Amino acid sequence: MVASVFAAELAIAGWLVPHDLAKRERCLREQFTLLVSAVFDRDGRVQGIREQGQLAAVAVWSVHSGGEARELPGYGRKLRAITGEHYPRFRALDAVFAGTAPQTAHHHLDFLAATTRGAGLGGRLLTSYLDWTDRLPVRPMVSLDASNTDAVRFYTRHGFSARGPVQIPGSDGLQVFPMKRHPPARPLSPPTPS
Repeated sequence: MVASVFAAELAIAGWLVPHDLAKRERCLREQFTLLVSAVFDRDGRVQGIREQGQLAAVAVWSVHSGGEARELPGYGRKLRAITGEHYPRFRALDAVFAGTAPQTAHHHLDFLAATTRGAGLGGRLLTSYLDWTDRLPVRPMVSLDASNTDAVRFYTRHGFSARGPVQIPGSDGLQVFPMKRHPPARPLSPPTPS
């Protein structure tokens, strides 16, 4: 899966499952599969771009109605089975995400990944989704958690603002950057001729 291979290279992934790239990729692949199934339980969407018959980029979005972040039934048990001895680190990261999640209704980018960095694939998926949300009758706020400053710069170019980094407990200084994008103001309708 594109997302798990790309994510395995991130510093946070190296902390989640240190020293063993194959195990890290397996854990992330299975965790992402679990997250994708949860997205469909929350009216979410999965976007993808194929190039030459292969999946080249993917974005996974969940829809939240507001209030405290809720975990799907059985999530903890399933995550423990996937991650084994690394379970406490995954739960620490989950706790950070839950603690920074907006309490108002919003759409959340769970992950965005592409096989080739800098080719514009992630930007295409992001722009497509944001354009779609901006056309909805009730336009939602959109949130995400960036994993590094390069990602913060990328999302800032797409209208997101960072709320400041949040340290991941026990990670020797790793941070996530919660970000939000409020829908742009609708243009005023021209006055109707009288």
